[in-house]
Amino acid sequence: MSNPRLSLPLSTLVLLVACNQVSPGGEEKAADTKAVAPADSKAPPAPAVAAPAPTGPASVDELLGLVHDGASSYVVFKAPDALLSLAETAASTFEQPLTTLVGATSPDQLSRLTESFALFKHGVADAKDALAKSGTDLARGIVVTSTSLSGDDTVITFSASSAEAAKGLLAALKIPDAATTECLATAGRPGYVTCAKDQPTLAAYKPGDGKAARTRLNTALPAVAIDDLALFGYVTDGNVHFGLDKPAGGATLHISAPPDAKEMVTTLAPGQADLLKFAPAGTGFLWMKLDLDELKKKGLNEVPPPFSATVGAFTGEVLFGGSADPAALQARFGFSDTSSLAPLADLAVAFGGSMIHNKPIPNVPGSKVSFKAENVSVGADKVKALHFGASGVPQAKALADQLGLSLDAWVFPAEGTLAAVVGADATKVGLVKAAASSEATIAALPPALAASLRAGEVGFVTHVPLDGLQSPALLKLLDGALASLPGYSSSTARSALNVLAPLSSTTMWISEHQNAGVIHFAVQTIGNTTDEEGKAALAAAASPDPAKAFTDLAAKYPSSPRIAAYQTRAGQGGAGALVGGSAPALLLAAGGMAAFFRPTTDAPPVVAEVPAEEKKAEEKKAEEKKVEEKKPEEKKPEEKKPEEKKTETPKTETPKTETPKTDETPKTETPKTGGLKIDSSKAEPRVPPKRVGRSE
Repeated sequence: MSNPRLSLPLSTLVLLVACNQVSPGGEEKAADTKAVAPADSKAPPAPAVAAPAPTGPASVDELLGLVHDGASSYVVFKAPDALLSLAETAASTFEQPLTTLVGATSPDQLSRLTESFALFKHGVADAKDALAKSGTDLARGIVVTSTSLSGDDTVITFSASSAEAAKGLLAALKIPDAATTECLATAGRPGYVTCAKDQPTLAAYKPGDGKAARTRLNTALPAVAIDDLALFGYVTDGNVHFGLDKPAGGATLHISAPPDAKEMVTTLAPGQADLLKFAPAGTGFLWMKLDLDELKKKGLNEVPPPFSATVGAFTGEVLFGGSADPAALQARFGFSDTSSLAPLADLAVAFGGSMIHNKPIPNVPGSKVSFKAENVSVGADKVKALHFGASGVPQAKALADQLGLSLDAWVFPAEGTLAAVVGADATKVGLVKAAASSEATIAALPPALAASLRAGEVGFVTHVPLDGLQSPALLKLLDGALASLPGYSSSTARSALNVLAPLSSTTMWISEHQNAGVIHFAVQTIGNTTDEEGKAALAAAASPDPAKAFTDLAAKYPSSPRIAAYQTRAGQGGAGALVGGSAPALLLAAGGMAAFFRPTTDAPPVVAEVPAEEKKAEEKKAEEKKVEEKKPEEKKPEEKKPEEKKTETPKTETPKTETPKTDETPKTETPKTGGLKIDSSKAEPRVPPKRVGRSE
């Protein structure tokens, strides 16, 4: 996604957005009288009466009506005050922890950081004063749009008492080139002024049809509350619509799925997230629901008996997540019927048990691997599980003490799923089970996601809690593991983590509604400034003793949807909370490493370039070696020796020595590759890389 090049500097928008709604004194001022022509040029002109400027927040349709007709890209700031609140809260929240961290690690940069925060505060104050004098009401929004397909001619439209006042505002805000910027009252839009770099750009500007643009936006972002967005827009590059809303204690970005992501969206089947009952509130997870019809097209229905019945019972739901109590990692695959899964443990042992069971782990003396079928209790049921374990490993005790994990892995059918649980021993594996419902988990998620999950519109979710970064268990783990490293400081580590203390989680999900896919990104903070609990949570995060502060907060709000986050920060979840929250991060890291180390199939082999003289010598030696090997077979006829010499003559060697010339021509590139070159003669046919979201 690329932004259009703005003729007015982007700092214009930053300063305009970074301002509160100002005095309403300018709201009732008439639009620029220059824009009103006399009704009758022959008769004496009657006093011009401009239409009264509307007051109050502008609607989405009104603002979209200010977008240039046929614009390639545009951005609408519907609620600059909400964005200001976000910026001011972020500045006040991060100033102290950042100052502490920089003071401890880079004291020479401390004055610069302090100056930057001071400039921001003074800039907001100065901008508010300038806006009040210009009669600008940012509740009426700001529209940035392009008048050409190239995106080079950009205009900005906002509320102002007159064109002169708008131009004066740009000068007061010390915007570069403000003196040469042209402003004009927006025709047919009382109370608005449009500014651009020159008159031709202003003359080309033509407001479009707001209702038609609203229809396109609704179609691209279905099930998104358009009227609640703080900003929204469109870019031609990628054919993407986007919007940002700011719920209390967070922010969510919505992006229409680009064409490249179409295949990824079609492989998902939005529906009820039944498996989320296996993901306790406060833990991290990756959940998806696959489209079985699409999977069958890709070969799922070609599985032979006796496995076809098992595959046929697969519901398409998949969950990778963590468990805090007990500490464990888990994977779940939904099945409508698990009866065919029962024999799998015995079958696996029959085929692989003799090769694995009771065998030592390579390079770990005294270790032993266990691979067998065992019965485990899950609630009131006993099920047959495939157990993979290890004993005699020196690091096992440290793993158990610090993270609560054991060297055990289990695969078993239970509660309508095929489960794989890692890190829980025989006494705890049965405790990794479903809750009565998933409501507590859903309630702790971003509001937009929670609403879409309840409506069955979501096909994919990745939720990563960050509260574990503030848990006493992590601090203890860092001190124990890193204390011996040169330069490690416990206080510096805490200062670094304190910078992230206001953040509680990050979430990404994909929804589909009316055959349109939307990708969402959300960040949640531990609290907010709109209610008492939210304010108390933010204060607890900044407390000198956050563990005690969150202990008190959890006791005061035991039924809060954020209770799991409070308990994690209070240390009540122990090491299990750290493990449970890190599950999706570990999965994504493992997937990233696998992709990084996967050999590429479309790159030709790289070979070392051998100097020409050495290459000729090596070729000569190779030919002599061939001749020597043939000698025992060719001893009888002495006359054949001249023929053997022919193989050594330069004539037959000439093509071989000349052939590399085509490879040696780009010798000027050699210094860039460190003496390496591409040998095209050994290159395999190029396989075009798959696009993002396409199955492999």
